[in-house]
Amino acid sequence: MEMTSYCVEYSKSNRAGCKVCKGKIDKDALRIGSTVPGDGDYDMTSWRHLECQKKPKAMDSLDMLQGLDTLSEADQAKVKVWFEAASAPKSATKKRKADEVDGGEGGSEELPSLTSASIKKMKAGELKAALGAHGLSTSGKKADHVARLQEVADRQAADGKFGALKIDQLKDALRENGQLLGGVKEELVDRCVDGFLFGALPRCPECGGAVLKVKYPVNESGSGPALYGHGGQGQFFCPGFYDDDHWHRCKFGSSDVERTPWKDTTTSASASNAPPPAKSVAKSKKQATAKVSKKPEVAMPSDDD
Repeated sequence: MEMTSYCVEYSKSNRAGCKVCKGKIDKDALRIGSTVPGDGDYDMTSWRHLECQKKPKAMDSLDMLQGLDTLSEADQAKVKVWFEAASAPKSATKKRKADEVDGGEGGSEELPSLTSASIKKMKAGELKAALGAHGLSTSGKKADHVARLQEVADRQAADGKFGALKIDQLKDALRENGQLLGGVKEELVDRCVDGFLFGALPRCPECGGAVLKVKYPVNESGSGPALYGHGGQGQFFCPGFYDDDHWHRCKFGSSDVERTPWKDTTTSASASNAPPPAKSVAKSKKQATAKVSKKPEVAMPSDDD
């Protein structure tokens, strides 16, 4: 039977890709490798970001993780938090897809499902373990830990809420809030979740012809946009728009945009159930989003946008 060994190290380059999220692993980023014997006289190693790697069932202790002692003390602590969180019993859980678990071997893995009530009951060590499991910082006081985990709980609830809807229902929700309608279901769900949590994206204050788009800061691993900690603010830009088959470009860009309250079409109550739109702390009256007196007469975003 082929034996798998595991190691942890700093990535030597940015050429390797993560087997879970498919993103590149940046040079000097923490990565975990699983090595199996190849067909010939060689071994094959696949790499994953630390936050993407779920603890293999065969890994009973960190003694089985080669290279741990070569890391800095801070990164050793981060790996230990990851291991403890992955080893802890999970009561309220949800299933993950098999291809997200150690390369897809052995079926599905369980991840903790958080609620406001469960977070409040956590002790300091449990809070840090949960933060580590989600790749979040464990620095700060208990109140900081609770706030970060509450963001996770809010997103999990929103994911469940909109993930249960059909495509037509998702498009109705986006249409009601003046958002783009194109894309597969996963993209529609992400767009609804983002709007529900942080407010709908407004039309461009300069040209008025397109709904703004936003790029969030990258996460700590550099593998993709951060899910938490940005409060719905990032780099906003206007993608441009078509008018009478002519493409209009717009150079609008800002890191400080006021988002509009999300109209929740999935319940009898409307926007009162949604979190208030996120605003930049530095926002002033003079910086408020400009209103356009005249907007070009263009069609609302279609399914092909």
